[in-house]
Amino acid sequence: MGVRRALTVISATVLAAMGATTGVAAQADAAPSACPALYVLAVPGTWANGAQPGLLTAVTSDLGPETKVQFVGYDATAFPWERAIYGKSKAQAVANTTGLARAMLRQCPRTKIALTGYSQGADAAGDVAAEIGTGRAAIRPSQVAGVVLISDPRRSRKDNLIGPRLTGEGSGGPRIGGMGWVLPRSATLCAPGDLYCNTPRDYYVTRVIGYLAETSDPTPSQFAQYQAEASAIVNELLTRGGPGAIVRELGNARAREQIIIFNRFLQSGAHADYATFQVAPGVTATQWAHNRLAALA
Repeated sequence: MGVRRALTVISATVLAAMGATTGVAAQADAAPSACPALYVLAVPGTWANGAQPGLLTAVTSDLGPETKVQFVGYDATAFPWERAIYGKSKAQAVANTTGLARAMLRQCPRTKIALTGYSQGADAAGDVAAEIGTGRAAIRPSQVAGVVLISDPRRSRKDNLIGPRLTGEGSGGPRIGGMGWVLPRSATLCAPGDLYCNTPRDYYVTRVIGYLAETSDPTPSQFAQYQAEASAIVNELLTRGGPGAIVRELGNARAREQIIIFNRFLQSGAHADYATFQVAPGVTATQWAHNRLAALA
């Protein structure tokens, strides 16, 4: 290679490097302004296909210029025997939600995270919130601006319920340890007739089926929690009347009764009623959820 040609190559390389450096600097300068004040992760509900918003469309539309909304894709299913089994499906939703949140916070550390979900999506979003709130996640509780769950299958009576008072809990049983430090910024909405989030305490067959669905693809790190949840159901049965109560409550007659009630619930449409179900006079569940998220930015 001649001297002139070598100098030409070197000059071109230097100029390219300078251009690349300038481009990186420009991107770095632009990054803060590109970061949203609020990053809403919306986890779609049962039978949703991929990242289709479904009921959450009304909840997440027009939240303001400082808010970015991201729908979380996963293989949603209602019961263990449909498509991906429930536990595996929910674990995928939890992992995808956590991954998106961590990626945003790495790029934009000042951005706040908000979590919302419906049905199985609320189950997953609530688990992510609980992991953060109880210190089991890399995300700090202070980085979560708020949590809004609709028809959460793991709703607890200790959660902040918006709407009429309910006596039941989620069909999958409450999260052991609850929401922790994010509880004050969390809200849950549940229609009285929705057995997904309002299963009576004495519906043990339904609760056991819900528990089996939750643990249908167990995560090794969660075995202690699974054991605690199973023990809670069994201990409650024993308290109600000893081993005989377990046989009676889980017997064929009781199972048939609860299956009939559950089928009536599925036919009633109560689970999909949140666009019309009012949690306050003139305010539907989806409207309340939208207003709550809009106020977080």
